Amino acid sequence: MQNLKKFLVCLDSTPLDEHIIKYSSMISELTGCEKVYFVHIAQKNLSLKVKKYFQEKIQEHFTAKCETEMQIHQGKNAVQILKWSEFKIVDLVILGIKPKTESTGKHAARLINEAQCSVLLVPPTAKLKLAKVIIPLDFSSSSVTAINAALNFKEKIADIEVLLHHVYFVPSGYTHTGKSYDEMAEIMDKNKRREYEQFKREQSLDESKYEVIFELDEDQNPSDNIYEMAKERNADMIIVASRGRTKLASLLKGSTAANLISYDREIACLVVKNKSENMGFFETLMKL
Repeated sequence: MQNLKKFLVCLDSTPLDEHIIKYSSMISELTGCEKVYFVHIAQKNLSLKVKKYFQEKIQEHFTAKCETEMQIHQGKNAVQILKWSEFKIVDLVILGIKPKTESTGKHAARLINEAQCSVLLVPPTAKLKLAKVIIPLDFSSSSVTAINAALNFKEKIADIEVLLHHVYFVPSGYTHTGKSYDEMAEIMDKNKRREYEQFKREQSLDESKYEVIFELDEDQNPSDNIYEMAKERNADMIIVASRGRTKLASLLKGSTAANLISYDREIACLVVKNKSENMGFFETLMKL
């Protein structure tokens, strides 16, 4: 994972702000962040009094040793955040995500799909520590990106537990093989474990640094399995990676992360993106 040196932290003038500021401080210390832009998007009331309110909150709850800047802008949340994240060339956008009873999560979903940089979703219940992270594993280059992000955290905090979670399913046409569902599930399990061994060799992964979990998905909807496993194992963060040089490719891969929003409103979720690839594509478009 690329260095995370500039953050954009979204504040919305709700009780969640205090937790977001504290969480951002924790992540800033962990990554060695150099500058954090705190941004509030307002539909009205851009007074100095509002800015002073946020500055006092930041001064009280942000303890990481890095430069901070508070900005207030008028507009629509997701649109303004996307503009700012590209204009300031930030490496990570940190966004609070509220319970389903309070928010649809549409702004978070749009940021995941369209932001050029990585996105970290932080619910009110996210722990102010990183002791255990879980990564959905599909043996792709995106899996490698997410694994590297987790291992980067582990370099800073040696006792962080890293879990790799592979979800597999029985193909719908298994009955034509003459095998029962249970027999085919066992075959798929063995096949996926062999695939993992090959993946491990090709990527020169050190198995002593993580644990691998294989799970049968009976409804072919991996997002609920990922979320339930994260809860069962008491994970502090889910890490997924978006792949591809285009927003469309990122959207296709990002759908797993976006789907997690419909399940996960309790665990922080980091969507890792290769900003250099995405920005390269963005810059190419600007030259057309």
